[in-house]
Amino acid sequence: AAPGKGRSFGLMAAAISTNEQLASLQRDFAPHLELQPPTDRVGVQLRPRANPTNYSDRKAFDPTGVLSADEATGMAELEALEARGLELCSALYTYRSIARALPTAGGDDENKRAMYLTSFEVLHPHVQRVKELMYYKDDAVAKFCASLALCTGPGSDGLLLALSRVFDVVAVLDSIKDTKACLSNDLSVYKRAFAHCRADVTNADAIFNSNNALQLFLAEKGPLLSALKAAVHRLPGAEESICAMAHLCAEALEGGWCLLPAERHRMLRACACLVWLLDCPAGGGPNAFLSRKLRRDRLGRLFKVSPVVPLYGDMHANLPLILRRCPNFSPAAAAELLPHSRREMESLTGSYDVVAAAGSLRSLVVDYTMSLPALLRRADAVGGGRLG
Repeated sequence: AAPGKGRSFGLMAAAISTNEQLASLQRDFAPHLELQPPTDRVGVQLRPRANPTNYSDRKAFDPTGVLSADEATGMAELEALEARGLELCSALYTYRSIARALPTAGGDDENKRAMYLTSFEVLHPHVQRVKELMYYKDDAVAKFCASLALCTGPGSDGLLLALSRVFDVVAVLDSIKDTKACLSNDLSVYKRAFAHCRADVTNADAIFNSNNALQLFLAEKGPLLSALKAAVHRLPGAEESICAMAHLCAEALEGGWCLLPAERHRMLRACACLVWLLDCPAGGGPNAFLSRKLRRDRLGRLFKVSPVVPLYGDMHANLPLILRRCPNFSPAAAAELLPHSRREMESLTGSYDVVAAAGSLRSLVVDYTMSLPALLRRADAVGGGRLG
């Protein structure tokens, strides 16, 4: 017999022997153990989580040399910080003015005092939510810098990606906060009401101090990113770590690591904001447009393809505008990062601007409207226009 046929007969014999063994096991164990498929469907909900165990086995990483326990601890803290920041993003984005719905205090002094006290009680929980953003800034800066100081070895890619996610959350919080003028309005009404009922409020001194700190926080533009930038550049080797983070985000974009569009948009926002984070005024730190450690040509290819990306909700992030906020920005210095020819800028604008495509969209609507009656007549001629 041919070798192939012999092998086929051998496989067939083995299959028959296996089937006989299975049948024998079924006869032996059937009276004791009856295996039946479930009669009802089993519902399973799949939810992506980056780290379901929160690195509870972090101490086992040390002997392997792949990931140190300190890096695993930092990644666990950063993920918790990211989740807390996303909750603040949602609360801040959906925040609406409360003070506008409150009546103006009037009448005699006793009635005014009662109305001010009621206004204070109504506004207090909402203002406390805004103060959580101020407290988050201190925690984010401290934990970000502590984790960034660990990014010294070749096995720090996971920590760098966790840092980039937290950094993007901080940037989103700053952007949302700067668009909410109602925060300062509510704080003004809250402080006025507090001044009239301070004697009736417990912990009045602590509330007074936190109100003043919150007023300065809301008056500053981009307070989270500004505090983070000042703290990061006090760390030794900050330039190398920031460049490594930007290059890792670029590698993720180029290599197709991003499963969802939101992840890709986050990487693009992080790349642009990291250039801003790296750039310092003259004499105060590195120049992002002259640094030899930053691959500007690599980042520029990404920025020129997607200059505008979604930010949060109906908000968008303009990456060229982020780069123009750099202290050392100039059109000549940023030539590698931004489109410089008018034709290139117009082609990029047409890729995301709905207004630029309005003319072609209108012509499509006109063509469809003109061809619709003819299509309906043809459908009616073949019997497709009659119902029932």
